Amino acid sequence: MFQGTNEGHALFARFDKRAARLAKDPRYSIQIGVAIPLRAPDRHGLPNTQEMGQLAVFEDALIEKVAARAVLVGVITTNGRREFVMYTASGDWIAGLHEDLKAALPSHQVQVMAQNDPSWSVYRQFVK
Repeated sequence: MFQGTNEGHALFARFDKRAARLAKDPRYSIQIGVAIPLRAPDRHGLPNTQEMGQLAVFEDALIEKVAARAVLVGVITTNGRREFVMYTASGDWIAGLHEDLKAALPSHQVQVMAQNDPSWSVYRQFVK
């Protein structure tokens, strides 16, 4: 668990340090970010109790949906959004994942992006 600030807002992040063993594995060279803008962030840009519950249920669904294809390595909450950081080998299934995730949390705007990140730079910003 990490705590800090980002653009003047509180930042909370949790990353799986054990995932570092996968960082040099070419099967995990594509980074996927799933961002959820919060509907009612508090003055620090963090979710309220109700939204925390919704995001926890969503996280469980996300883990289930990507289990055979990607590894969830971190979760960042800051500046009115929560982002899930994952790594995978191929991107051909990500469009379908996006549709599944939108259905899993219809009350929120679910954003999905993917980029090549063989050096795991996103992960390494938090895990040295």
